[in-house]
Amino acid sequence: MSERVVYPFSAIVGQDTLKTALLLNAIDPLIGGVLVRGEKGTAKSTAVRALAALLPEIEVVDGCRFGCNPRDRGSWCPDCRSLSERPSVVRRRPNLVDLPVSATEDRLVGTLDLEHALKHGERRFETGLLAQANRGVLYVDEVNLLDDHLVDTLLDAAAMGVNTVEREGVSFVHPARFVLVGTMNPEEGEVRPQLLDRFGLCVDIQAVRDPDARVEIVRRRRAFDEDSASFGRAWRDSESDLRSQLRVAAESASTIAVSDDMLYTIATICAEMGVDGHRADLTMARAAVALAALESRREATRADVIRVAPLVLAHRTRRKPFEDSSLDEKRLRDALSAAGAGHGAGESQPSDAEAGSGAGCVVPLTAQVAVVGLAGESDPPAPLVLPLDRLRRNNAGRRQESASADQRGRYSRAEPTGQQPSSDIALDATIRAAAPFQLQRQGDMAVKIERSDLHTKVRTRRVGASIVFCVDASGSMGASSRMEAAKQAVLELLVDAYQRRDRVGLVAFRGDRAETVLAPTASVELARLKLRELATGGATPLAAGVLRALELLNAETRRDEAVVPWLVLVTDGRGNVGLTSNSLGSEDARVAALRARNANVNVVVVDAAPAGATTAAKDIARTAGGEYVRLARLDGSAVAGALRERLQAV
Repeated sequence: MSERVVYPFSAIVGQDTLKTALLLNAIDPLIGGVLVRGEKGTAKSTAVRALAALLPEIEVVDGCRFGCNPRDRGSWCPDCRSLSERPSVVRRRPNLVDLPVSATEDRLVGTLDLEHALKHGERRFETGLLAQANRGVLYVDEVNLLDDHLVDTLLDAAAMGVNTVEREGVSFVHPARFVLVGTMNPEEGEVRPQLLDRFGLCVDIQAVRDPDARVEIVRRRRAFDEDSASFGRAWRDSESDLRSQLRVAAESASTIAVSDDMLYTIATICAEMGVDGHRADLTMARAAVALAALESRREATRADVIRVAPLVLAHRTRRKPFEDSSLDEKRLRDALSAAGAGHGAGESQPSDAEAGSGAGCVVPLTAQVAVVGLAGESDPPAPLVLPLDRLRRNNAGRRQESASADQRGRYSRAEPTGQQPSSDIALDATIRAAAPFQLQRQGDMAVKIERSDLHTKVRTRRVGASIVFCVDASGSMGASSRMEAAKQAVLELLVDAYQRRDRVGLVAFRGDRAETVLAPTASVELARLKLRELATGGATPLAAGVLRALELLNAETRRDEAVVPWLVLVTDGRGNVGLTSNSLGSEDARVAALRARNANVNVVVVDAAPAGATTAAKDIARTAGGEYVRLARLDGSAVAGALRERLQAV
């Protein structure tokens, strides 16, 4: 079967920043990989897959399932360590392994070889994707949607460089060193912070805007789709030249000189930018060296540091939720100036043009960064003025883990299958159940299994909350402050939504109707765009707002029955518009609150009435079976903090 032709790396139009970041990792895999964030259809996946054809060949132990390095005995797998003779060596290109978002844990880490166990009655390890990716590239498309248990496994392997498997009677450790490349659309949610920090570089890309370049993209893509083989041959020389350049750069990178002045520059930049830990310093040094090697220079300089700094810092700078997501250009220039003033002797100070868009600069100064950190985090949590009886309605403990109805999640235990068919057999438990009866059973198999022995895996996975804010946007006093508080609370809760599996939405009610401003999402970027401008004014259709919020939560529970629904109502409780022209707003508000009680929804009513003003919010909370919260200060941080306390209790 002929090798599938991929789109040539050299033929990709534009996206120079992305291509440079990938090439730097091909030269030095210890840089730590690349996270690519950007719009749909911007050649993210195309560039990653095209890189595989350019990777320099490596030496591997002949026949090794893990591609062990014959020159590094300390990293050998158990199979190679058991060899009595010196192993033979072959050369091959590193693997590019796809990790689908829907992959199971067994497929990622490996498991017991079922066929071998049944035929021979022996335990043997069947490799997973981590084994295939050793000394290669592990590519995760839509990495922000990866399940938590797979993220945990990736973090362990990335930190230790090995994959440790203890399951189904199998105990196995094998090398798992790989370049992690992830692509994502920020509108679909964020990457868990622990995993985000594991990516060495981060690139934010947008569609090419120049008409001439866009026309050339269409021409090349049409030519590739019509005859990919011919298109590949047309770019063969360019690919060969780039492959040779990478091979020479990878071989020479270890000989590149690194001065103390350059290291002081890196340390000062990272300190001035306020990044956590020291991984950014190490990555910036490696990236600067790789860039020098790529350009056939014998020494890495301060200019190289300036060029790679935005890639290293793009996802590591702490930010507040309402700040723009672009890297603070002035702050980075100040950091570069501080670095030059402290330890830049022998090299000229960079001008603004050099720092941002000077000749030879392969990355723009302005890059996108993740939203981390909280506004007002030094303020103490606002106290509950009058707590009511809490109604948890059988949701206790579900926030952390829930049994999975499909094959997603971590294998936690096994139970008898019974008469129901199962495609997720727990082989270890099944064999243990069959073991006592082997002498009495007839057959040619090493292990004779009957239906009564079958056990099914019980998997558990983290589940989150779906939180819908229902906010009074009427013309009553304080409408603007209520909306601003709700907007900030939504964004603050979305900051850590990924790791908690939470989704947050917003309903605003005013005039004679309620409006879904933001459908439940885990994306900070999408929320920031949707919540930029919100109208206020008019009457107070409280009942309509509550019912609209319940509709959203009902849709969320249909999407995932394990989700924990929350309704956060920000109001003074006084509804003056009914659901019909003949009904009273106050009565309809009570009916809507009662419907929330019966819908098995956790309700928190945040009283938005000014101090000393008459309020009906307490009655609404009691009718809904929820909690009444009156804060000493109505702002987003206080609302988010009060809600976090309640989320942690579930």
